Amino acid sequence: MTQHVKNKPDSTIFWGTTSFIGMALGLTVCASAVQVEYLYLDGLAEPTRWAPSECELSVSPHTAWERPALTMRIPVDYSTGEKQYPIGWPRMYLTLKKEEQVWHEYDRLEFQILAEFSRPVLPKRPLILQVHDQQGQKKLTTLDMTAIGEWRTVQINTRDLGFSGTITRLGFNLNEADYQDKDLVAFHLGGFRLALVTAASVAELSMSAPVIFCDSRVLPLELVVEGPDADLASGIPVQVASQDGIVLTHKVAVSRGRQTVFIPLAGADMSPGKYSATVFPDDRERSKTVAVTLTTTPWR
Repeated sequence: MTQHVKNKPDSTIFWGTTSFIGMALGLTVCASAVQVEYLYLDGLAEPTRWAPSECELSVSPHTAWERPALTMRIPVDYSTGEKQYPIGWPRMYLTLKKEEQVWHEYDRLEFQILAEFSRPVLPKRPLILQVHDQQGQKKLTTLDMTAIGEWRTVQINTRDLGFSGTITRLGFNLNEADYQDKDLVAFHLGGFRLALVTAASVAELSMSAPVIFCDSRVLPLELVVEGPDADLASGIPVQVASQDGIVLTHKVAVSRGRQTVFIPLAGADMSPGKYSATVFPDDRERSKTVAVTLTTTPWR
């Protein structure tokens, strides 16, 4: 997906039924074949908004996507944690402002992360993101994509969080037990934004099972879907094909987020063999394909 970002920093942007000040939050529009609108949350990169414990915060000398970044610096020390837990839990928390709590209107949270470390290899769990809702539920995500000296992009699908309430609080933490005593690690975090795909799109496509019987009544596909609810309800096209050609086409209604859909196979000549399932088969920018294997069945 190619992206061309047009910044609108000086005007009030009206989004749905909610208005935002572009200067404060930075709503930008990504113009491409599949258009994405971004609501930048630059306030999340302000050190003074976070409540740190056992770590040091500062403005990062780096930028992420040319947006502000925050540095979280942790000198790992097995003797200076809380009295009952000397091997500690360095952390920081932030309460979202009301205008930053509109995650339900967007498809995903995105930001970038870069690490500096006193040793050449990070532990398997370098840092953990916490997302909290107003009802006290929380979702923990290990940021294991983090790399030393290299910006990596974090994408959190808002529907994967499983919250019914409003998201009100964020946190980052690490467990000192995952590190060695006297390690020094710093994380640069920036480019915080909410992303909305403005046309029906499939972010992920996979088979629910690696193999199905050739007399199966349905083909189960796992999807992560993004885009406007009205477009998704009208359905997305799915095409199943073999090496000899198209076997069937179907339009399936979906909703935003992660889900399993069942493509009916009644009337299709599905012999054992190799097939493919493709969403948006006639749209190169949105098309995704997964391999499908059908095996012989004991009931035929």
